[in-house]
Amino acid sequence: MQLDGLRAVAILAICWDHWCPLGWHRFFPFEVFLFFFLVLTGYLITGSLLRERDRFEMLGGPWRLEALKNYQIRRGLRILAPYYVALGLAWLLWAPDVHAALGWYVLQLSNIHMACLGYWPMGTNHFWSLAMQHQFYLMWPFVIWFLPRRAMLATILVFTAVAPLSRMFQDSILQNVPWRHLLTWASFDYFGVGALFALAVHRGMSMESRGLRVVAVAAVAGYAAIFGAHSLGWGTWGLRSFQQTLLAVGLCGLIACGSVGFSGILESVLEHPILQRIGRVSYGIYLFHNLAPLVAGKIFWFLWGDDFGNWAGVALRMVAFAGVTWGLAWASWRWIEQPLQGVRAKLAAR
Repeated sequence: MQLDGLRAVAILAICWDHWCPLGWHRFFPFEVFLFFFLVLTGYLITGSLLRERDRFEMLGGPWRLEALKNYQIRRGLRILAPYYVALGLAWLLWAPDVHAALGWYVLQLSNIHMACLGYWPMGTNHFWSLAMQHQFYLMWPFVIWFLPRRAMLATILVFTAVAPLSRMFQDSILQNVPWRHLLTWASFDYFGVGALFALAVHRGMSMESRGLRVVAVAAVAGYAAIFGAHSLGWGTWGLRSFQQTLLAVGLCGLIACGSVGFSGILESVLEHPILQRIGRVSYGIYLFHNLAPLVAGKIFWFLWGDDFGNWAGVALRMVAFAGVTWGLAWASWRWIEQPLQGVRAKLAAR
């Protein structure tokens, strides 16, 4: 239950970061909240695939191809259907980059497209992380279902190691790509560390493991030290390539704490009905939150006038963004995601 609360906190922080005026200084690395979703994706998808493999192998007989087909259909119903609705809305709103490069978005390759652009396109800049997640969903069943169990750990470790190694060398290899950090392999460690966590839990590691918490705290401390040293202009001796890997390990500790459950005031906050509701529709909020300014600009155009060029105007625009985002996310949940859950449940039962 508290994982939904953590999702809510993360998505609200992402919205705040994206809606703040460009001139406002960011004192905190808000991208941490996005990376939380990527690590959580690796953990949840891997755990689900491992449980399905156990169940199918207990039943016996050939199962992989049929299970793969059902998995991709379920993925389409849960993830792709709302995605293409959001993409269609972006096209209707005349988001510039969608009309200029529609194929990249349709094929879920927008992260590669933006890496080559070297700037954030208006209204659709968040699609890069969605593209990477779709690519992960597509490839990961082949790792968890088709590889021998004895090769699984080594494969996930190699997959995870690709990210820091790519960050170490890609600056000299891919000089013609302005934003190399948006390329898919540069984020393999988020998914991979989440997958390693799921594999460890599947093989018997307790969510309440003291060792896990010690490692997570140490990893966060390492991340903070490297991040802080770089921000202050100090030397990091090549450790920047591993900074995000350490963050991913630390986020696994947060996921474990959220799964077991915090106590005290954190329990009250994370289990609050409002945060729980926001967490349940967090995917829809992420899909539509950067499109909300385009919608609000057409409905509440006067908020961008000279009379609203102050703090009050900024606050009113953010309220408009929040209202539009919630309306679109709720509509997606009510009329797209929720009705399709019944179909997904039937496929899962099969």
